[in-house]
Amino acid sequence: MFRQSKAGHRRRGATTVEFAICFPVMLAIVFGTIEFARILQVQHTIRLAAFEGARAGIALDAATADVQTAAQTILTAAKIKSSTVTVAPNPLTYTSSTVQVTVSADPASNAWLVWFVKAGHPISSTITLDREVLAVSVPGP
Repeated sequence: MFRQSKAGHRRRGATTVEFAICFPVMLAIVFGTIEFARILQVQHTIRLAAFEGARAGIALDAATADVQTAAQTILTAAKIKSSTVTVAPNPLTYTSSTVQVTVSADPASNAWLVWFVKAGHPISSTITLDREVLAVSVPGP
């Protein structure tokens, strides 16, 4: 009995050492998973903003400002910072057959833990949709 007590006494610090080694690794994995999920959320939001912008631009009476407003509304709701919305053709006219919307944002300015994300590599999405003008006869000049 004396021997078991002495052996248990010698292992008292082993738990502390194991915790000191494992805890930082476990913490890095947890924070890495959270940051990866945030970057996926930013990527999905950028795709959604590009789609909603293009969808707003397919109407016959849509203007470039309507497209930018629709995309920016999605980005603002998700708190995406440092984003740009580009519409082609610009300006959007009655005879434009397609609308192309490109939305991009810097992941470093939208990350919760910046040290997981490399700055200067923007996340972007481009959506091209046909406009209603293809289904309607366009008056000649």
